[in-house]
Amino acid sequence: MTIISEIRAQHLLIIDDEEDICELITNIADLCGLQSDYMAELTDLAMLKDIDQYDLIALDLSMPNIDGIEVIHFLEHFEKKPQLILMSGFEQTVIEGAKRLAQQLSIPVAGVLSKPFALQELQALLQQPQASTMPTSKPKQSSLHAQYFSIQDIESGLAAGAFIPYFQPQINLESGLLHGVEALVRWHYGCQIIMPDHFLPIIESQQLILPMTKSVIEQTLKQMISWREAGLPDIQVSINLSAAYLNQLNLPQLMTDLLQEYPVNSSHITFEITERISLESNQPTLDTITRLRLKGFYLSLDDFGTGYSSLAQLDRLPFNEIKIDKSFVMHALSSPISRVIVESSVALAKQLGVRCVAEGIESQACEQFLKDSGCDIGQGYLYSRALPSHAFQQWALEYLKKSS
Repeated sequence: MTIISEIRAQHLLIIDDEEDICELITNIADLCGLQSDYMAELTDLAMLKDIDQYDLIALDLSMPNIDGIEVIHFLEHFEKKPQLILMSGFEQTVIEGAKRLAQQLSIPVAGVLSKPFALQELQALLQQPQASTMPTSKPKQSSLHAQYFSIQDIESGLAAGAFIPYFQPQINLESGLLHGVEALVRWHYGCQIIMPDHFLPIIESQQLILPMTKSVIEQTLKQMISWREAGLPDIQVSINLSAAYLNQLNLPQLMTDLLQEYPVNSSHITFEITERISLESNQPTLDTITRLRLKGFYLSLDDFGTGYSSLAQLDRLPFNEIKIDKSFVMHALSSPISRVIVESSVALAKQLGVRCVAEGIESQACEQFLKDSGCDIGQGYLYSRALPSHAFQQWALEYLKKSS
């Protein structure tokens, strides 16, 4: 049965093959001041040709003719996309999978309901559809981001010292004190700042990653000395290392030589190594990683949980730290699965006696969850975006005053 009325603002469409569920949601929607229509039978996607005129869709994932996943894909083609409330009697992993799919297609998700659901859960979602767990739509790339950079552009930038480290603060979650920073490279291209996604593939393909990384490391060491002279305490600095750099057997000696030139203690430097890199470990890489640790540098397993061999890498390589991937941290409050992954990662770090860092913290609620879980270090926009050195120094001095 299909009931359609004139469409107005704050309008709900219910799509569920159980008519009693449709009527129940209709009654709750009426109590919440929402106009509502429902479809208890969906045999053709053409029946949804006006779906973009609705503000909110309560969608059952399992229906006999056209399932909820097909509806989600159908919504992808509309410029105006209603928010979704996803419903299913299947296990939570199915609902979460559908939610992730919708988010990847830039379709906002107001919430999920596992059947049978409590009326209070439904009412809470209908009363506050705008205060949802929907993601921010991916911004369209500007013409700058779509711009092609030539090898000559990259080489000129390297020669001019235009690849600059920016620094994102890391906070000790227990004490609230400044723990350190992660050095993140940016390209100053004329008056514009180019993010690494737009130049690193070219640099890696042209085997220019070695000179760029060396430049970033040297600049970072200089800044560490400058911060010390400005009155900042010695802090931990994390630097990303590529697979190509780890294959250089002379890297440990190169770093030792640099620390002679720039007097910084090796224990204040953490090298972040992605799971993808360590998964591909060969003899030179294993040699380099082990010798770096012997020389006192800290080693962090970056993007923890996203690869196929997290536990194996912790077993075979001398890591002091795991860094939980931001995709899990950012969804920990809305996804039970992400929450369990984060909590399990923190517990594993505790049992192994290694430091645990969570990146992607954007709210105080997320920070509190990580504190309660026992995570050591936090990083994310809640504290600050990545800053150029002078701006970070000012930020850090002010932060130290507030936290003292």
